Amino acid sequence: MVKPEPLMTVEFEFQVIKNFHFLTAFAKHFDTIVEGEKVYLPQWLGDGYIQHISLDGMVMFIHNYKLNHDLVLRRQAIASTESITLKFDHSKFLSKYNQQRHDPFFDKSTGFEVEVGTCNFNTELKIPAYKQINFLIIGTSRTYLTGLLNSESRATILNLVKTHPSFVVYDFIFPEMANVIKQIIRINSATELPKLLYKAKAQELIYHLFENLFKRPVIAPVNVKQDDAEKIHIVRLALLKNLNSCPMLPELAILSGLGLTKLQKLFMQIFGQSIHQYYQSMRMIQAASLLSNLSVSETAYKLGFTNLSHFARVFERHHQLKPKQFKSRLIIESKLLT
Repeated sequence: MVKPEPLMTVEFEFQVIKNFHFLTAFAKHFDTIVEGEKVYLPQWLGDGYIQHISLDGMVMFIHNYKLNHDLVLRRQAIASTESITLKFDHSKFLSKYNQQRHDPFFDKSTGFEVEVGTCNFNTELKIPAYKQINFLIIGTSRTYLTGLLNSESRATILNLVKTHPSFVVYDFIFPEMANVIKQIIRINSATELPKLLYKAKAQELIYHLFENLFKRPVIAPVNVKQDDAEKIHIVRLALLKNLNSCPMLPELAILSGLGLTKLQKLFMQIFGQSIHQYYQSMRMIQAASLLSNLSVSETAYKLGFTNLSHFARVFERHHQLKPKQFKSRLIIESKLLT
């Protein structure tokens, strides 16, 4: 492949069909080589690697690198509804335990922290340059995943995994999952019984994810087509675009081209919250981030609250701390780190 000019976007398109090997195809496309279980990025593209680990019933890919150019990975859909992927993007980890010193939801990011879905969707993953990237993907089958879960629960996600030919759901990476991801990335050739540890940690990660997904409200699941998923993404971006003013439901229905009832059902299934609940959750995550640089009143006003008491109540409901207490803790932690 010809080396692109500075600040160009580099693309790699693939389809996971029989006998396809991602590392080999990636290495051939970018004129680099596979060493053991890893393909190292050519120097012009960036610094780091993609690792492939074959496990019983699963395959895991670890992306650990920093790019010199934006990279777009495009996966073409396959006809089979048996394959399922679970993507954990630690690069986007946002929580009260890891505050970001910028406005994470006021940029053009379209990614999610955790994505679970069937492979009969076209997907496009945009990976930015000049940022440390840490995410992993677990590929498995519907049969294997159902066997792991092995539950009689009425959880909506279990119904989706067991019976629905097409679905996608999103969730956040919580601290328990973040810790497991860190442990997986630290495994190397010096680790005792690495394959056994990889498998144990992959299953632990799946456990923490589905433990949380099982808590979502039980609803009658609907089939999600690619077009539906894209429309719901448009709605999510509209919510994140301006967190100081929530669009009205009729406006979002017109924007997405979906009926109001279908919009609300799909959004609840994919995100596990109503549109208003999701909007408030995003505001409070943003508030926790802004408090690292702004005062409580500045944070509240930036997010559209005109009543500080109301802001404090909503914030405490989400973070189990009043905003002033949260900010004090941030200051103490910052001093300790310094």
